[in-house]
Amino acid sequence: MSNQFTVKYPGDKSELLNKIRSTVGSKGTLNGNEQKGSFEGSTPVGSFEGSYIIAGDDITVTIDKKPFLVSNGRIQEEFEKALKKA
Repeated sequence: MSNQFTVKYPGDKSELLNKIRSTVGSKGTLNGNEQKGSFEGSTPVGSFEGSYIIAGDDITVTIDKKPFLVSNGRIQEEFEKALKKA
């Protein structure tokens, strides 16, 4: 079951992509551009994958696969925290 959430990001979109890339980390990959793309990666408790669509200041993230032990809320929280980093 996929989980979807939308995050507001009024800043520079290339900077946003760099933040998504660093959130995915060295154990993951990000394929896409400033409109849409997909990502995958792994954590100590399992792998994750999903996609994103950027429309204006809204980023809609869809998580297609996540570790069983990690809640959807936790993923959204981590994502939002990463975007707030300078």
